[in-house]
Amino acid sequence: MTLSTVGSTTHYRISYDTSLSSADGLQRAQALMNVCEADYQIMSDWFGGIALPYPLPIEVNIVPGGYAGAGWGPPISLRPGNGSGLDVVRYLLVAEVVEMLMLAQNKGWFASDGSNEGSAGEGLSRVLSAEFLRRTGLGFNEPGFDTARFWLNSDRLDYVNTIDEHDHAPDEKSGCATLFINYLSYQLGYDIKRIIAAAAPTLTGVYRNLTGRNDDPFPAFKAQLDAHFPRTNPDGSVRDWTLPGPNPDNPYPLDFYEGAVPMSIRIYWRMNPGRNVVNLNWGALSADSVVAVSASEYVTGGQKLADNSAQRFVGAASITVDNVTPHGPPFDPNHGVTFVVTVGWGSPLNICTDVSLIQNQPQQVIYIGSQTESGSLATRDLAMDGTAADGTSGDPRTSSLGPVTWHTATVSSDGELTEQSSSSAPAVRTEIEAH
Repeated sequence: MTLSTVGSTTHYRISYDTSLSSADGLQRAQALMNVCEADYQIMSDWFGGIALPYPLPIEVNIVPGGYAGAGWGPPISLRPGNGSGLDVVRYLLVAEVVEMLMLAQNKGWFASDGSNEGSAGEGLSRVLSAEFLRRTGLGFNEPGFDTARFWLNSDRLDYVNTIDEHDHAPDEKSGCATLFINYLSYQLGYDIKRIIAAAAPTLTGVYRNLTGRNDDPFPAFKAQLDAHFPRTNPDGSVRDWTLPGPNPDNPYPLDFYEGAVPMSIRIYWRMNPGRNVVNLNWGALSADSVVAVSASEYVTGGQKLADNSAQRFVGAASITVDNVTPHGPPFDPNHGVTFVVTVGWGSPLNICTDVSLIQNQPQQVIYIGSQTESGSLATRDLAMDGTAADGTSGDPRTSSLGPVTWHTATVSSDGELTEQSSSSAPAVRTEIEAH
C-alpha cells in the first residue's frame, strides 16, 4: 500500500491509497478535507469539548476494499468502497472518532482496560453516526450498518444490565445497545449530549444517571418492542424483523396516543397582566399535532352552561394567544402544548382557554424559503431555571416584553385536570463494518 497525503487540518492528516482511482482516492480525500473540521465540531460539542487522546493531527487513510468499513489504532483507516459518496466517508470517520472521544471521556462508554468500546460503546457509535447524518441533512443511516435487527431476531436477552466490554461486533449485543440508546433519546426524550454525559459501566447506569431513578429499565424497554415487533407470528412461527422507516435502528417514538380528532379541553385560569406562558400536558398531543388555542374572559360565580362551563364574555381587556407550540418525544418526554396568552389589562383576570386537537399530524408539509436551525444568540432564550442560550443567567419571568407569568396543567388518564406550577493512551483496535 502506497499512501499519498492530500493535506492536514487541525485534527486530521488525510491521505489516500494511490491504487484507488482519482474519484475514489484523490477527489474523496480533497472533499473530506473541506468538511472534516466542521464535522469534528459536531462531535466535539456532543462530548463537551474534550480533547482527543492522541497527538494531532491524527492520520486518516482512505484505502481500497469492498463496501464498507473503518478501523482505528490509530491511524484511522476508511474503506468506503469503490464509488461510494462522500457521505459514506464522513459517516465512517465520525463512527471512529466518537469512539476515540469515548476513550478520552473515560466514564464508562469504553472498556475499563481501554482496549475497545465494547457493546455499549459500539451502540453509541452507531447512534451518533446516524445522528450525524440526520443533523447534516445526509440521511438517517447508511445501508448495511443497522444492528437493531440482530437483537430483534435473537432471544432478546438483557444486554442493558449486562455489557460485554470486549464485544464490539455488529451483533445482538450492540444491536440491543443501539436500540436502548435510541429509546433513551427518541422515546424518553433525553438529549444525546445528556446521554453521552451520563456514561456508566452499564446502560442501566446511564438510564439511572439520566433519570435519577433506581428501577430496572430493561423490562419496559423490551415489553414495548415485543408488543410492536413480536418475535413470533400468530401461528407460532419465528418472525424476522428489519425495522421500517428511514433508520432501521430507530423505531421510536412508539405508543404515543393519537387521539380521535377533533377533540378539545377547556381550562379556566387566573392570569396576570402581560405575557403568560402556559403549558398543558395532554397525552393526546404529540410534537407533530395541529393544535388551535383560543382565550377569553369568563364570569366566576355566575350561571353555568349545561357542561358546567362558566359563561365567557368579551370585556374591555384585549386577550390574545400566540406561539402555540405542541411538544412531545423525541425532544420532550411530555406530550402537550405550550402557548402564550397576553392579557391587556392592569390587574389579574379570569381567563378561559379552549385547546383543540385538530389533526394528529399535518396532511402535508411544505417549506417556503431556506430552512435554518434555531439557536441564534440575537435573542436570549431563557430556560425555566434561568439559564440562557448564551450561557448567561437571567430571570425566566422577565423579558424585553415585561413580566411573564408561567402556568402549567396536566390532564390525567382519567380526565381530571390539576394546575401545577489526552499520547499516553493505550493501544486500541476497533472497527466498524456494514453487514
